[in-house]
Amino acid sequence: MAICRCKYHSPPREIKRTYVGFVLPVGYPDTALICGRCDKPALIWLDEKDTDEFHNGNRVFTGPNNFTKVKTKDDIIKGIGHLSQIKINLNDLEELL
Repeated sequence: MAICRCKYHSPPREIKRTYVGFVLPVGYPDTALICGRCDKPALIWLDEKDTDEFHNGNRVFTGPNNFTKVKTKDDIIKGIGHLSQIKINLNDLEELL
């Protein structure tokens, strides 16, 4: 399940899921996708299953409780494969975005 957070509230530290990378929503930063914790443009954080689906060509992901679906751009921005856990700090995000 994907989750949407801005660069200031990333990466999410969820108990049930490990997020291994993020992708940009279509139109980022001028996107309708907004962070779940503030009003800034959101990144789409993917768990291991979503990352596998992304690498297999899926670009539409479901958020919590099937509230919404989000569409990504084609390139993954941060994350190294589906088995590695990432650590990102704000400086990394500033350089990438």
